[in-house]
Amino acid sequence: MPGPLDPFVEIARRAVAGQLTLEGFEAEFLALFKEADGLSDDEFGILNQLFYVVEDYVPDAADRDPGDATAEQLLDAVREFLRHVEGSRP
Repeated sequence: MPGPLDPFVEIARRAVAGQLTLEGFEAEFLALFKEADGLSDDEFGILNQLFYVVEDYVPDAADRDPGDATAEQLLDAVREFLRHVEGSRP
């Protein structure tokens, strides 16, 4: 049975596998996040943690300010999201 986090899991898997650039992941994630509904409090909490890293992601080091997320930090957050979501599924 599909769940409300499934589209996020799909793009996260693609990003980790290198099939989706981090810039592409960022764009797709933000579009999905804006339209997300039907989330439980736990699901929203998990997604919101990733949202903060996506929101802080700046791909170009020359444009990055202190506190902005690097590509490595975003990829780590995506992997953590997957571990959390996939580890809690039956």
